[in-house]
Amino acid sequence: MAGPLSFCPARAAGPLAQSLAITVPGSSQAEVVPLGAALNGQVAYVATWTPGFSGVAALDLASGSLRPISQFGNPADDQADGASAGPWVVWAETYSLNDLDRFAIYAWNSGSGQLRRLGRSLAGPDGTPWPSPWHAPAVSGGYAAWAQGYGPGGLVEIRLANLVTGSVTTIRRGHVQAPFFDGGLVVWPESDTPGSETSLRGYSIAAHSLVSLPPALAAIRGTDFVVTDGTRTAYLSPDFTALYYSPAQDQAARQVLRLPLGASFTDLALAPGTLAWSTTTATYLASTATGAFTQVTPEFGYPTGSDSVMLITDAPSEKVPHPPLPTHVINPAAIAWPKCPATAR
Repeated sequence: MAGPLSFCPARAAGPLAQSLAITVPGSSQAEVVPLGAALNGQVAYVATWTPGFSGVAALDLASGSLRPISQFGNPADDQADGASAGPWVVWAETYSLNDLDRFAIYAWNSGSGQLRRLGRSLAGPDGTPWPSPWHAPAVSGGYAAWAQGYGPGGLVEIRLANLVTGSVTTIRRGHVQAPFFDGGLVVWPESDTPGSETSLRGYSIAAHSLVSLPPALAAIRGTDFVVTDGTRTAYLSPDFTALYYSPAQDQAARQVLRLPLGASFTDLALAPGTLAWSTTTATYLASTATGAFTQVTPEFGYPTGSDSVMLITDAPSEKVPHPPLPTHVINPAAIAWPKCPATAR
């Protein structure tokens, strides 16, 4: 599979420009934080704060109607961050605006409507939760994984949950960071000694053991900003100034973009045929077939990837608790991207 050798700027036109001109109903009036989207691209899973409901819900992207999944006990302080894949949405729910170390992990099945608590943060002898690396849980193929602190000195464990049975096991302990999925692998950054540069380690769900990683992942060092769909891989440099991309698992990633002095990356997301990233300036969307990219928010904002659509969320227009967050739905299949000079054939 051919991929871009570099990325190049392009203009947002046609269906992309039209999609950016339309917001999901209700997202301009209340805080709606996307967690992921259903495979049909018609429903998003969100954490939301509205006059009628605050909690995690399924949001109809065309009508803006909400299907409540789990209500926050204290909407002033409770938050959720998560991800979705297949019929599942999995999230970490926290209970303080100042401390994210106390949390619970939940999973919901859109087909059965079953809501399950998978786990919770662990506390030390004095009842204070051990510090955990904050990152949304990962979900793929009927499994979820997350990282949680379990001891002093930054000790963290990787937890793997079978979403069908609800069983949860610990697959790694030590100086590890939050995991992600790469097909049937659970992958995470790990330091050999406290504070040393991380490299990626992988665990095979099928083999129940550590395994070697494909070239696209094996070379990554010092960063936990990695996204992959089992084929394409993108990651940020440790100093958040360079973007690397690989179109296939057997190819080590190449640098495709470097930011100007003073700017830095803040987020990454994948959807079919597209890669999105946020910087300290704005959010951008790129074609992973041609490398062409364009700015898709006036400033800041962030993307949410899925197996169907890319959701683009604008920055809040005012500094208030739970501000409105206008959200746009991008259908990657509808966009015709130009080719970058380096990728023209």
